[in-house]
Amino acid sequence: MEVLLSKQFKTELKNFPKADQEKIASFILHVQRQGMKNLPGKNKPSHDVPHDDPQWLDKVSYAQQHNLWHYHIGIPQYDTSCQHGEQTSEYILHYIKGDGFIKIVDFSAHPPFKLPTEIYLY
Repeated sequence: MEVLLSKQFKTELKNFPKADQEKIASFILHVQRQGMKNLPGKNKPSHDVPHDDPQWLDKVSYAQQHNLWHYHIGIPQYDTSCQHGEQTSEYILHYIKGDGFIKIVDFSAHPPFKLPTEIYLY
């Protein structure tokens, strides 16, 4: 599977701690070789927003419009009390899921769950 990076994410990635860069590079390599299968972290569509979120409709619409997903990358570490494939972490990678590719667009703490702004999508 092809992995792309948005311009804004690519610029910011250079300033991330080395350990975070390495985990993101490992994720990219895994996706290029195996696709989204057998990843340890939780991976889900970003339109799956809790119904009690005050911005529920806006978040759902925005995430669907841009086909946004997010992946728990294991930074700083995974919560290993969950099974492989469902492990969560404080930080997530936001990406656009396309046909045969993903485009990584942002990296943020979760919670709170914030979607990437439009500047990050291109």
